[in-house]
Amino acid sequence: MSLGRHNLYTTGYSGLALRCLAVVTKLLGVSKDLKQISGASSLTDQIKIWCSRVSHNLLSSTSIHILDNPLAIWRLMGVPSNQLKMLHDEGSMSQYVRDTLDPVFLSTHISTNNYFYRMLICQQYSQTCCPDYLTKPVFGKLQEIARNTQDTTFNIHTATIVDTLQKMRPGELSKAVIMDHMDWCTSDEADAEIDALKTALKQGGFVLWRSAARIPWYVANFKALGFKVEAISVRQPNTQTALDRVNMYASFYKATKL
Repeated sequence: MSLGRHNLYTTGYSGLALRCLAVVTKLLGVSKDLKQISGASSLTDQIKIWCSRVSHNLLSSTSIHILDNPLAIWRLMGVPSNQLKMLHDEGSMSQYVRDTLDPVFLSTHISTNNYFYRMLICQQYSQTCCPDYLTKPVFGKLQEIARNTQDTTFNIHTATIVDTLQKMRPGELSKAVIMDHMDWCTSDEADAEIDALKTALKQGGFVLWRSAARIPWYVANFKALGFKVEAISVRQPNTQTALDRVNMYASFYKATKL
């Protein structure tokens, strides 16, 4: 798992983002401090480093200005203009970044229990801090499943989400996880996808998603097309409580087909 500097995670646009992050943290003078955080023996030690040496520099006007550039945030983090507008409609980039990072570094121990951020800092996992699927027992189980082609749980579709849903039998799905991509949509695109989801889902089936907004505009579209919508968790401004170990999104929603 310790593949060094040149590995899967440093390739493509994600790799470019990691390399840019390394340059920016070095320019801001927090590169060594972040490495210390990634190896801190306790959450208490981590919090001391974050509060005294990292937070005010990493969340400086310079780094916020870079993130608030539509071209930079699209190229480096895959955030399109529609999603960026949703963020700005509810606040500022400065507030969003602080609400993302502060709760993570104040409440999760990076070196032992947050492989997401440890990988961002170190550009690699460790044997004691990695996803479950890379641990020996689970990886071995996945290899067994992969060898048994008659027992696969995956179907790969090379098509749009709407096209894929329309090819399914009505009521075939019990649940759908659509991540955050509806933040990218226009209202017409959202309606087309929600309508396709409604047909493909069985009665009582549900859709899960995350959003950069606390209250995504398309909640109204789901309700208008016959779904009950509930907020599972919503991140409040100036919070010190992370929604999860990544904490990149402002909300987590569930829409149930009535």
